[in-house]
Amino acid sequence: MKVERPPELWDAATEDWRFLPLLGEIIAAALGNGTPLGELTLSASNVMVEPPEDGEATVAPQPAEYVAITVRGHTDLGPDDTWHPMAPRRQGLLFRLHHRLEAAGARFAYIRRMPPESSCTVLFLRLAPPAEGSEPRAAGDWT
Repeated sequence: MKVERPPELWDAATEDWRFLPLLGEIIAAALGNGTPLGELTLSASNVMVEPPEDGEATVAPQPAEYVAITVRGHTDLGPDDTWHPMAPRRQGLLFRLHHRLEAAGARFAYIRRMPPESSCTVLFLRLAPPAEGSEPRAAGDWT
């Protein structure tokens, strides 16, 4: 599997034991369509979502700093779709991953199709560096 990441990746507000089952299921979904592991790409990115300039309310993702994890390749992960904790449940991969997304602490996820490729991206809040003498906390945590 190819891996892409920035030189300095932020820490995500999740734990390995919560995140890895989700990642495994996303990779399994991509492999389930016959795509070899070597043809998939796992990428991680630092993402800042700014509030809209026009004053419109945002539903998801909320303005904050995130770590985005994406699995993409020549595979079919289903139609374009989005997920967030309050989203109505629909059919498709994100529906099947709903409990894994919640357990991992994901804040937003989406599937994009750009034939012949498709991708699944999951956003996690950035874990803010701890202030001296305190515990790390999620940056922009609105819960």
